[in-house]
Amino acid sequence: MEIFIGNLPGQATLVELTSFLEGVAIKSDCRFYEGRGIDNRNYHYVVARAPSRADGLALIARLNGQLFGGRPIVAREYRRRAPRSQWQGADRRVNAI
Repeated sequence: MEIFIGNLPGQATLVELTSFLEGVAIKSDCRFYEGRGIDNRNYHYVVARAPSRADGLALIARLNGQLFGGRPIVAREYRRRAPRSQWQGADRRVNAI
């Protein structure tokens, strides 16, 4: 099961993110992403893979709402978005519940 871990502070370093997630029972293929939103602010999120659905749901329950850098973490099941179609502008689709 893949888990989206978002609302991470844009100024957080990879070392801080890794330290925050230390001890989380996930496989080693955790992916870190960063970028700039349309408001030009930095953002970070992580897609982690749990070994089983039960472990993934436990991880979501453990992390969702926990504070990191003064911000509440959003943790939920990761859902892949459809590839971009003919839209020429900024991609504003949200990977929402």
